[in-house]
Parts: sequence; structure tokens; C-alpha cells
Amino acid sequence: MTFRFLLALLTLICLQTLNPHRAVAQCTGGINTFPYLADFELTDENWVTGGVASDWIWGIPHKPVINSAGSGQRCWITGGLQYTVYNDNENSWLMSPCFDFTGLVNPYIRFQLFWETERKYDGASLQYSIDGGSSWTTLGSNADYLACPGSNWFNTGNITTLGSDGWSGNAQSTSPCPGGAGSGSGGWVTAGRAVPQLAGRNAVRFRFRFAAGSRCNEYDGFAIDNVWIGELQPASADFSFNCSTSRTGSFAPINIGCGDTYLWDFGDPGTGSANASTLTSPTHTFSHSGDFLVTLRVTTGGGAIATTTKTVRVLDVSANVVQPIRCNGGGTGSLEAVATPAGSYVYNWSTTPTQTTQIASGLAPGAYTLEIRGGNVCAVRVSGALSDPPPVTHTATHSDARCGAANGNAEITPAGGVGPYSFTWTVGSGSTPNNIRGDLPAGDYAVAIADAYGCPDTARFQIGNNTDLPVTLGNDTVLCKGETVMLQPRPGPYASYQWQDGSAASAYRVSQTGTYVVQVSDADGCRNTASVNVTVDCSDVSFPNAFSPDGNGRNDRFGPLGNLGALSSYTLRIYGRWGQVVFETNNPFQQWDGRVAGNNGGSQVYVWVAQYRLVRHDGMQTRKGTLLLIR
Repeated sequence: MTFRFLLALLTLICLQTLNPHRAVAQCTGGINTFPYLADFELTDENWVTGGVASDWIWGIPHKPVINSAGSGQRCWITGGLQYTVYNDNENSWLMSPCFDFTGLVNPYIRFQLFWETERKYDGASLQYSIDGGSSWTTLGSNADYLACPGSNWFNTGNITTLGSDGWSGNAQSTSPCPGGAGSGSGGWVTAGRAVPQLAGRNAVRFRFRFAAGSRCNEYDGFAIDNVWIGELQPASADFSFNCSTSRTGSFAPINIGCGDTYLWDFGDPGTGSANASTLTSPTHTFSHSGDFLVTLRVTTGGGAIATTTKTVRVLDVSANVVQPIRCNGGGTGSLEAVATPAGSYVYNWSTTPTQTTQIASGLAPGAYTLEIRGGNVCAVRVSGALSDPPPVTHTATHSDARCGAANGNAEITPAGGVGPYSFTWTVGSGSTPNNIRGDLPAGDYAVAIADAYGCPDTARFQIGNNTDLPVTLGNDTVLCKGETVMLQPRPGPYASYQWQDGSAASAYRVSQTGTYVVQVSDADGCRNTASVNVTVDCSDVSFPNAFSPDGNGRNDRFGPLGNLGALSSYTLRIYGRWGQVVFETNNPFQQWDGRVAGNNGGSQVYVWVAQYRLVRHDGMQTRKGTLLLIR
């Protein structure tokens, strides 16, 4: 005999000594006032315990799993109030007072329970007696649970120690004994059932029976609270409904009872056989929008019948764009709820905060959900969306101002948005439709762009100050005495010229040694200067300035004269009036005979350029001048 068994036995003896009414007495003068409720808060409600190795106790549980009552603080529980174990070989019971059901037509019992036992081997059941407790019958079976799991009736068939169906299992993931884990209630649940076989009986008792084996009993046990006994409530056919789409409604009874049957009539003969359903919670797609008379007929397992008819308004709903968003990322859009048939409805838009008017305004881009309700309306949700227009963008091209003048150019080409566009420049006054400017001084610019709706963009660019005016007089050159060269600034042409002697011609003829300087300017006022050194010094080599190829043996050819053996890296080019090369050679001994492309031309002036190195001089020498051909 274990210590726990002895402790339980002593506890039972003490309780029965202090409360002699706990002994089973004759069932006379039973409780006949209903509904009856035993919440076990102030007293044990005259429920008594008995059986073999009983460890039932009334009080405040403090166990690891069962650590509270179903309501309030107190309940009935096996295995003591604190121990995580119940007695070995226990076969006990907790019995109710006597009831007189003479006045009950459809008696019903309901209670809260919590089970945490070794699965399949240990557990509890509920029994009833119609003879005051002399004989007992188990109430229901595991088949009730299989037919209606929501009833929380016996969840296990043929519990080993009970020898009958009942409640068994625990919330643990593992068990000290194989197959003993799982199927616990995991908390307080409500179970109930009709007991029509007890109607009119005057000596009725109930008892919860608990049984355990000789090992693997380290569980919190079985607990009972809030026992209610009274008349079975009448059948109810009330139902709720809502719509998933404009014409498809979902219907559900307010109360769903195990064993109840349902017959729906949607008042929509246009849908043929789909107008009726025997499902508990059916859906129905209506043939059109409008008002329909929907009827639900409920027949309970006990035979009670209830019928409810409601007018259901089915809507065609859309969320239409009233005002599109004008500017990218803006919040100026509006959506309008359009419902058929028209009526007074409650609107809820998925905005922040929620808008409840038919038109939702001040909307940013995105998708929105509208829920529309009414007193008899099949509530429906629809979606609407506002697209984000493309932003106003631009491309900018520009060229620099020249020499400090207000002559820079810029062109802004807008895109996106809606034309016409306006432009506000940082120079000039106010807004203008002009996207091109040619009067810009150097500086940083920000041009504000706006489309027809005022949607903004900004073009930013910089106008530089270009002072570059290229000019050159060519390389320094050497002339022989009597030769001349024409200096002409290039690339040109230029707006003005000023030479070192004050002359203003576009070209300058030189025949003497010196440095020659020209200042030029263009139409934008830009100025630049170029210079060249001219030296009159043939140094044993000279070029004539005229020849006459008439075949008389004198001055018939043009080329260098003098010490030709001192020349190296020699090149001679002669140009015609159009700048074309008419003669070219790298041999100082090869001279031009005056023919152009094999033909004798008439008298005219040619330009020549010679480059060479001299033995007595450093660097490349450049000589050039004009040549008169005489025929």
C-alpha cells in the first residue's frame, strides 16, 4: 500500500467524519428547481465521493497543468490539489445530489471538464441513475465524439481501467509508458448532452467515475466545474450572411448543434436546383442583384423544428475612379462606390483614417478595399485602384556663354505629365511657355517646370564662360633677302584684326626680320593674340621669287639655290591658287618645271613652303613665300 493511497484514504475518512451528509442516502426530496448550477465556489454543493482509493478533493488547484478552476477559483479534482499524481489502482467516483426531474420535459446536462491522464489506460466517464444510486448506466459513448467532436463528449473508446468509453489523454509530448502521451483536453472545455430518458424521473443522480492502473500515474488527473442542469433550449433558425463577391453570399446558422439538419431556400428560382441547400453553412450565387427572401428550416436531433425567413439585399458594387491622381506620388485621387440597387448604405474604405462616405477622396496611388453594409444587405467587399501617373521629367541641353556676355544657350525638353508646360527661369521674369533661352550669362541655373496640373520638376545645369578664341600665325620662318611671306591669322575669319603696327587688314606681308603680332576678335567680343618670328637669312640657300620656264636654259626651273649638299630632311611643296599641291619633292636637286598635271599653265602666282635642316644650324628650318611663274 503506497503512501499516496494511505494519505487519500485518511483524507476521505476525515471528510466523511466532518460531513456525514456525504454518505449516499436515500434519494428523497430531490432538487426540483431548474436550471440548477453548481459552480463549487462557496461550497462543494453536496457532491460526495467514494469508491476504491479515491483521491477526489474540492478546492483551489495548483498543479503544473490543471492550475485553475473552470471559473472562479474552486472545482472538484482527483489526485489532490497540488500533487502531479493520482492513486494507483484507483476506481473512484464523484456523485451529485438527488434530482427530481418530474417537471422537466427535455432535460439537459452541461459542465466544464479538464483531463490530464495516461492516454487510453486511465480516465473518467459520466454515469446516471434513475433509482437514487442503486444502479448506474454510462451516459453516451465514443461514437458521440466521432459524430460531433465539438461536443467534447467521450474522446476515447474502451479505456482499460474503466472498462468503458470516456475521457482520457494528456497534453504531454512523451510518456513514461509506451503509447500513453497525447489527446489531453489542454484546458477547460465544455461538454453537454440531452438526457430525454430521464424526463419525468424523480430519483435521478449523476456521478463522474475515475479509474487508474498500477503505474504511469504521474499526471494531474481529472477535474469538474460548473455543472448546469435544465430544459434543453428550443431550436433556433436564426442565421447570418455576408457576400464574398457582389452576388455570392455565405450563410451560416447562429447556433450549430450536433445532429441538427438544415434546409435552405434562397428565394432565387432563377438558379434552378442551386436555389436550395442542405449544407450547414452554404454559399449561393444569386442570379441578379436585388432583394431575396431567404428561409432556413432547422430540425434538431431531438425533433424540434424552427424556421426563419429574412430579406437579403444582394448588391452589384464597383469602386469607380472619380478623380485620377494628377501628379506622380500625389494624394489627389478619388474613388466612388456605385451600388445596385441604390439605397442608404454604410461604407468603409481601407484608408487611414477610415473614410465612411460614398466617395473616398484625397487618395494616394494604390489598391483600396470597400466594404458596404446595410440593415438587410449582404455585406460585400470590392476593390478599386488608383494608378500613379508617370512623373514629369526632362532633358536639358546647353552651351556656354562667351567672354562674359549674356549669350549662353539652353533648351529644356519636358516629358511625362500633361501638357502644356510652363517654365520659370532664374533669369527673366516669372513663368513662361518658352523652353529655349539664348540670353543666359554664365552661372548656375534651376528651371522650375510645371505641367498643366502643376506637377513639378526642376532642371539644373551650369552655363560656363568660354573665353577660348583660337588663333595662330604658323611656325617661325626664315626668308632670303628679297623674299616675302604673307601672314594670315587662322583658323578665321575673325570680326576684327589689329597688327603690331596698328593696321587692321586680315593679312600682313612680311619681308624683314622681326616679331609680328596680331590681335583678333570675334562677333561675341572674345579676343586673342598670336605672334610669329620671321628671319631674313638664307645661310647659303636661297629660293628665287620668279622663274620663266621658256626653254632658253636660264631660270627655267624653280628650286633651292646655293649649297644644296648642306640640306637634309628636305621637303618642298608648291600650292596653286586654290590651295592644291601642284608640286612636291624630298630631293633638293629636283626642281619644278612649271607644269601642272603634265600641262603648261599660264602666268600666275604660287605659294611655296620648304622645310629642311642645315649643317650649320640647329632645328628644322621653315621657308615659305610666293612665286611668280612667267610665260
